Amino acid sequence: MDKAGAIIGAVGLLAIAGAAHGAERLVLGPYPGVPWIDVVDNGSVLERVPQGQSGDDFQDVLTSQIVRDYRGSPASYITQTLDQLGQTCESVQIAGPTTGEEQGRQVAYGRVYCGRQKGQAFGIHFFFKAIEGAEVLYLVGRGFRTPASDHAGAPPLAEDKAIAFLQAEGVATKYLTDQVYVCDPVFPDPKCTAEAVPTGR
Repeated sequence: MDKAGAIIGAVGLLAIAGAAHGAERLVLGPYPGVPWIDVVDNGSVLERVPQGQSGDDFQDVLTSQIVRDYRGSPASYITQTLDQLGQTCESVQIAGPTTGEEQGRQVAYGRVYCGRQKGQAFGIHFFFKAIEGAEVLYLVGRGFRTPASDHAGAPPLAEDKAIAFLQAEGVATKYLTDQVYVCDPVFPDPKCTAEAVPTGR
């Protein structure tokens, strides 16, 4: 398994691929900064990395999955995802899930701080959002590769890089909250403009 697969594969273990329900669409707004490119897009799983990075050797990744035949809540799915990914780490901290309602849909958020990926010389921080669909569940994750550390939540970074890293994690939190949502023509939402829908799945 390549470096990307060691991380993304752990996230994907819980996913059951399938198509979105009817005209319902997951929208992923443009991520701030440089353009992001698709490295995997099979209609059910999408993986993106910033331009200049590759799927085999990335520092940043954005993933989304469409999960069919799941009858639990977004919070339950987030919990399973966090636990599954945490098992791939030598040191780990888990935050969440936290729950809420957006657009009349149940949502949940959670984070994994992996100090060192088992068998690898790096760690990863992964932030997740799960959204309840009409007949499917949507899971979106933003991952950051970090230097390996025995302290999962505190990667060893110089002060200037640590500040930039915390700022990047803040951008990720805002992105998942504001730019990741579901459009459904049955229940129109002002965010679901003609420009927004094509950026989704």
